[in-house]
Amino acid sequence: MTLFVVWKIANKQQDARAMEAFTCAVKHPPRNRAFSWELEVQKYFHKAVWADTNESSHLGQRFRIADDGEGIAAAYTHARLADQPEFTPPAGEQTRLLVMLGIAVRHRHQGGKFADEVLLDALYDILDSEPDSARVNVLAKVHMHNIPSQKMLARAGFQHNTAGTPTKPLAWWGLTLER
Repeated sequence: MTLFVVWKIANKQQDARAMEAFTCAVKHPPRNRAFSWELEVQKYFHKAVWADTNESSHLGQRFRIADDGEGIAAAYTHARLADQPEFTPPAGEQTRLLVMLGIAVRHRHQGGKFADEVLLDALYDILDSEPDSARVNVLAKVHMHNIPSQKMLARAGFQHNTAGTPTKPLAWWGLTLER
């Protein structure tokens, strides 16, 4: 069954309190702590997303949230990639970075179904953000131990471009969207 949510562009005046309550980090046994990458995503949405979205407005950064009636069910941000010479797209194409994506704890552990719907919304929004580009290259960075996010990206057709290492644990994933 598909979860009914209402998507919108986040508005600080209307949504700041709900974002502070957004919980996407799960406490895992045996230490009853969340994984570092989950805490990083949650911290970003609690403390940095508003400033980051404002500071990256020149890159067309967008911040969208889904409300399920109980609060924020999911959130993501994406922006045009800047200052990454190794990812310079060919003429007529754009490259966007899926900056962060988080799923509320209450919607996790469902086989990735809701996560897939959230990612699909993000991909459509990315295409909408680049109306003059026939192709849009989408990049995402995922912690090398974050298997659920890696599986979500693989299900959507992303390719694993570079592996994470102990000193640089974020791996690059990429997908090209065509109109």
